[in-house]
Amino acid sequence: MNFIIDRSCFYEALSELSRSISAKTELHIMSGIKITAHANGLTLIVCNHLFFIERTISIEADRKLTVYETGSVVVPAKYLVELVKKLPEKLIVELTDRQKLSIRSDEISVVLSCFDVETYPKLPVINLNRSVQIPGRLLHEMVSQTAFAASSIDTRPVLTGLLVTFQDAKIKCAATNSHRLALIESEIETDIEGSYIMPLASVKEFMRLFKESTAMIAVYVSENYFVFKVQNLAMYSRLIEGNYPDLDSLIPAHPKTMITVQTSKLLKGIDRASLFNRESRNNNVKLELMHGSSLKISSYSPELGNIEEIQQVIELHGEKQISLSLNSTFLIEALRAFTEEEAVLNFFGPMRPILIKPNSNKRHIHLISPVRG
Repeated sequence: MNFIIDRSCFYEALSELSRSISAKTELHIMSGIKITAHANGLTLIVCNHLFFIERTISIEADRKLTVYETGSVVVPAKYLVELVKKLPEKLIVELTDRQKLSIRSDEISVVLSCFDVETYPKLPVINLNRSVQIPGRLLHEMVSQTAFAASSIDTRPVLTGLLVTFQDAKIKCAATNSHRLALIESEIETDIEGSYIMPLASVKEFMRLFKESTAMIAVYVSENYFVFKVQNLAMYSRLIEGNYPDLDSLIPAHPKTMITVQTSKLLKGIDRASLFNRESRNNNVKLELMHGSSLKISSYSPELGNIEEIQQVIELHGEKQISLSLNSTFLIEALRAFTEEEAVLNFFGPMRPILIKPNSNKRHIHLISPVRG
């Protein structure tokens, strides 16, 4: 392997990938970056037990790379990234033997000991015929507006992931921890049918890597992996095995009361009401309908006191008596996920979940179970 590369171009790619490497990896070789030089450029890969990240540097696209000899090597990521950061421009990189990498720049010469490339995990084989193209902004928005509702406790592994369903030319993202549910649905052009559970750690990595992607993202699906791919970046995520709860059976129908509120105003009111309880286990707020035209938001802390405010509702349908205590964190995260100016709160009874959705035709719902007291 032998190539010459612009330092800043190399460092940008290495730095981005190195952040995906776990500091607690059990296999020493997974602390490395696999570099493969080929006729079209460089392919850089990092991995852990949940995902692979693949970044390519193209000869033609970047014009900052020349490959003289092909080959592969796995280099300790921590030292390679720091070294490239501190070197001058124009690097000459050469594999001097199977596990020694030479990097030269001006009068500086460094030799790094490398891992055995043959022991590095192989990329999974994916069926390229099972794919769908999704706008980057849409996919990132759907994931960010639902994934936070997944469980952080692994007693039920399926609840620690994001459910992605392709059905009837639609994509649906959903997450639940059994106390709340976030679900959003959009229409897309696809012939794929099926449901897949993506680990939350992979979801967070996807959101970081593809945050700025405005182009179409190609999504390849299989029984064991999801692959997200744009021009020079790909992510292979393992999937969680198991049966996800039947979401349709969790979503109630026929609310007793529906009130329309200003989303940002209610969010600020909930945020204020939770001030005294943020550091306690009992971080609840109480919603109470007053005189059929206003909503009282309140909370109480034995140590600090109580907070109470009244907000006028925009519209009300149904019964005019409501009193419900809810987890303030769940409420705040749900309201922050909405981009619409108005939200509709659906109440089904004193100890039944509350369903919150935007005041639009968009299918985007948040279901939150009440708490006692």
